[in-house]
Amino acid sequence: MGICVTLCSSREPFKPKHGSLPFIVYFTSRYRGICVGTLVSRTAVLTAAVCITDPRSEEHDRRPITIIAGTSYRHPRRGIRVQVTKILIPHLNLFNLTGNRGYLMEKSPALLLLKRKVPDLIAEIPLRAMDLDWKGEEILTLHEECFMPGWHFFYKGDKIYPVHRFLLQRNLRVQFLNIVKTSEWCEALIIKFQKALAALGFMGMFEKSSTICVKDPGRAAQPCHGMYGAPLICKARVVGMLMAPDAQWTNCTGTSNIIHLLHSEYLYPFMSCISRLFEPEIKMDWLTMKKTIHDEKLDYDYLPNMYDQLRWSSGSTSTEEN
Repeated sequence: MGICVTLCSSREPFKPKHGSLPFIVYFTSRYRGICVGTLVSRTAVLTAAVCITDPRSEEHDRRPITIIAGTSYRHPRRGIRVQVTKILIPHLNLFNLTGNRGYLMEKSPALLLLKRKVPDLIAEIPLRAMDLDWKGEEILTLHEECFMPGWHFFYKGDKIYPVHRFLLQRNLRVQFLNIVKTSEWCEALIIKFQKALAALGFMGMFEKSSTICVKDPGRAAQPCHGMYGAPLICKARVVGMLMAPDAQWTNCTGTSNIIHLLHSEYLYPFMSCISRLFEPEIKMDWLTMKKTIHDEKLDYDYLPNMYDQLRWSSGSTSTEEN
């Protein structure tokens, strides 16, 4: 997590502290709760398009957005707030406006350009940009171990109360995932996705080649709604993103997730166009990084007093019971 080497040509820079993920930011989405973003430079964030615009709307949402950077803990007084000045999304060629827009937006990233660079000494966790594999250079094999960081995970033992089915923990979590066969683990999610898109008016076929399927082999955790824009990191590079809400919304079982690859044929022209804005600053030792995360003992803050205020009935459930 904090195992990295910062690229520099002069004095040693201010390094991220041990146990931090200096490339992860978050922001409040009008459409998807809390969304995650990845720094690709000190002033550019890659996230999911569904977090910043409505797939059902013909107009782009141009209201201001503020991202929170430089912290692994969500709190009104933690982190640095930075205004987004411009948003770049892929050009959508539409012949069925509503249906195709919904489908294309659910498998598209967005690039958020920030107003300013946050100085190292101001941030609790100095910001560093992460490297993206948008060319498909990394060969990912079956059972390849990757990980996904974010704020909204359902873990075994977490209490989820009726009606308000979301977690209130405030700290960043990391989930290890294995790449699995699409035909065995993703088929149910693909069917759900097709049905959801049909409800939007999209009558085409789901492009399976642009996705991979991952699962938590220990079923210890599951990223659900509120995790959109979270990167899938394999071999110390971002290879894909969780960004199809209508494929994941009801799947909080720990079994599998659909991840859209950044080097897919549909996204390649857009990623190539914006790649000139990428400025990766850190090289991570992948094996050491994974070992550090595996060995680290993390205490999660569930804010039980806030849970009690949200209870609508005397019963409670856990993900394992569900």
